[in-house]
Amino acid sequence: MQTPPPRRTNPNGASAARQRRPKPQQPSQQDASSATHQAQSITSSLLRTKNMMSQELDRVTQLSTTIDDDGALLSDARDEHAGMGGTMKGANKVMGRLSRQDVRDAFILRCAVVFYWGVVAYVLWSRIKVPFLP
Repeated sequence: MQTPPPRRTNPNGASAARQRRPKPQQPSQQDASSATHQAQSITSSLLRTKNMMSQELDRVTQLSTTIDDDGALLSDARDEHAGMGGTMKGANKVMGRLSRQDVRDAFILRCAVVFYWGVVAYVLWSRIKVPFLP
């Protein structure tokens, strides 16, 4: 003969087959007001969070716009600087030519001064006959 399987019991010691569900309790007035208060608190907290996130989103949008504008400005400055490279090379060549011209002009001026004083000396020598000079 077989023995019947043991009965299952729940943690309270009652049989699982005969367990009744507890009756749902009717919410009392205090529980309802507490739940309403909690719901209002959660709603206001969510509204504050929504406003804070909206402000942060606006700030990030403005920051992104500023970064884009600054990037465009830097790009324009880089392009302008790159365009100035040829101008600077040309200016450097012209400065070299001007420097050589300055040296040439200084040499010509010194030669002119020496020639002037030579002419002055010749005129004085030819006008004033100094007996001991031939």
